[in-house]
Amino acid sequence: MALGLAVGARRLGCLYAAGSLIGGFILPAEFCYTVVMSAEEIIINAKPFRFVKQSRRGEVAVYTCGELYARVGKRETVERILKLHKKFDGLGFPVPEIVGTGEISSDAYYLEKSIGEKPFSFLFEDDIKKYGVVSPELFEKFISISEKFALAQLNSVVHDKTAASITDIIRPTDLAEELPEFGEKILKLYDEAVSALRVFPTVLTHGDFCSHNLFPKGIIDFEKEYYAPAGYDIVTNIFQNKYFPASREYEYFQFYVLTEEHFDLYYRRLGALYRKAGLPELSEYRRHFEYCRAVWHTARNQRVPKLQKWRYEFFKKQYLI
Repeated sequence: MALGLAVGARRLGCLYAAGSLIGGFILPAEFCYTVVMSAEEIIINAKPFRFVKQSRRGEVAVYTCGELYARVGKRETVERILKLHKKFDGLGFPVPEIVGTGEISSDAYYLEKSIGEKPFSFLFEDDIKKYGVVSPELFEKFISISEKFALAQLNSVVHDKTAASITDIIRPTDLAEELPEFGEKILKLYDEAVSALRVFPTVLTHGDFCSHNLFPKGIIDFEKEYYAPAGYDIVTNIFQNKYFPASREYEYFQFYVLTEEHFDLYYRRLGALYRKAGLPELSEYRRHFEYCRAVWHTARNQRVPKLQKWRYEFFKKQYLI
């Protein structure tokens, strides 16, 4: 499949490609990569794909055309993500269907079918605007796809102790260094949480399983191979919204609010699935999973200073003061 740059980068505002003569210099491939990654539009098989976003880790750019999405990035990055995608798919995780791959210079891309126009975060927001609350029908879809993910995840148990662990996801020392006056307590609480969670098997983990990446037909944005206690992704899925402020004066904010009835139903359904698999009651370990996720949310927010300050204060009130 052929891929080309149709409209120039937003930052540069003109059309450049590898080998272009700019100000007397031949534009190198490394610089061209940056331009392609921020281009408003690319062409694949004579079809225009418009820029949607950078992926959550910033490693690939995402473009869309009709029912297709293109993920474009460094060759080694795309190959790694594609390999991981196939691994998730082989284990029965609800992931998009891959329908094509291609190359551009030293970079690469792959095409996947759409699994929905909007993620659940936007669908929840739409429901609240329309009904004042997330409707039972929509929340049932949210639970159903979460159950499908959870069942596949429980089939991915690993015993390799060298695999990337929950600590590689959370990186608690980052927060301990950012809040040095509470550093010792942050790490102590983290160690206690991880110790408690050893009752769960270690499974292939998304790392950011939540309503922003979850669609009615599946999950997107798994970019690195992690392994963590079963339950981490499942608790993250419904907990993460609490670490966004309601006020829209912040860089990022809540799209929706779930009720206690939603939380109760979610834990009843997912808990039943875990009990059937012979695992401990998920809700009994909820606070340990939530603490791990809270640490992840609170650390490394230097690019969003207002949100960073809000999360520091929220985390302190929840766990440290």
